[in-house]
Parts: sequence; structure tokens; C-alpha cells
Amino acid sequence: MITFVITSFVTPLFAQTDSAATYHSIHYRGSAEIELNEQMFNCQYNFVNVIDSFLYIQLNVGPVEAGRVLLTPDKILYINKLQKNYYEGDYYFFQHLIDLEIDFHTIQDIFNGFPVSVPEDVELSYQGESVFGDFTFFNTLICEYEVFSLKLEVKKVMFNDVPKVSATVPKNFSAITF
Repeated sequence: MITFVITSFVTPLFAQTDSAATYHSIHYRGSAEIELNEQMFNCQYNFVNVIDSFLYIQLNVGPVEAGRVLLTPDKILYINKLQKNYYEGDYYFFQHLIDLEIDFHTIQDIFNGFPVSVPEDVELSYQGESVFGDFTFFNTLICEYEVFSLKLEVKKVMFNDVPKVSATVPKNFSAITF
């Protein structure tokens, strides 16, 4: 059994927002539309990011948890609870899944609305903005690519409040290999 429980993390020197305020972590929730290889998924998500330390995403379809992803600068743990499988390894996972080379910091920048450089054939846009205390944050993130599209609606945002997150692979899950 593989288990990751995040109990401590690196606090970066700064993180920039449109309001010029700083934060070291962000936790937000909302709904998502995901299209992958011509299959459409609608779900709710829970996103946690401690800047430069880890990203955690939990996806739910209705009341059922579909999966979790824990990303660190060095590796990925992806757990698909519907298909009872998992991947633990490097960022080659994304290249295999969506034919795109991407790393931790690019993903972090996209999900935080930070300035980011993406390949020409990736369309990335942010719509709307809401103010949460000292911070301004986007309402919608849209990312489109040849075999992948993502539309995130942000419902609730919390800054500098890190919930306990964990990712445990059950013993009966099979490993995904490439």
C-alpha cells in the first residue's frame, strides 16, 4: 500500500496575485467539465496547493469520489477509484495521457492564474474575477488542447489555510504502467 499524508511543507518566499498581495497556499472548490479523448466528464473538485511544495486534486462525480492526484515537484501519484488503478512516477504520465510535456511549476502556475508560457496549440484563458479578502482570483479557468479540454468553475477560495490531505492506494488497486 502506498500512502502519502502531507503534514509539513515548504513555505515559499512569495506568491503573486493581481492585487499584489502574497499567499503561500490556496484551497479552492468548484465544478469542472473535462473532455479527454472525446469522453466528457462533469464533476466537482477540491484543489489544494502549497506553493512550490505540492498540488492535490480530488474529483467527485455526484456523491462518489472518482479519484485523487497528488503532485510534487518530482513525482505524481494518481489514484483512479472508479477503475481501481493508480500511477506513481514522473511527469511522463501527462505526455502519455495528453501528448504534452508539462511539469509541476507549469501546472501550479495555470491553476493559480500566474503568468505562464504554454505551447502555441494550447489555449488558456481566465474569465471573471472575485475578491477574497486581500486577494483577487479568477472565477473560471478554460484550457483547450487537441485531445483535452478543461473548464473549471471556482466556487469557494481560501488562502493560507491548508487542510490535511492524503492519498492512499488501496492494496487491491493495480498499477498503471507505460
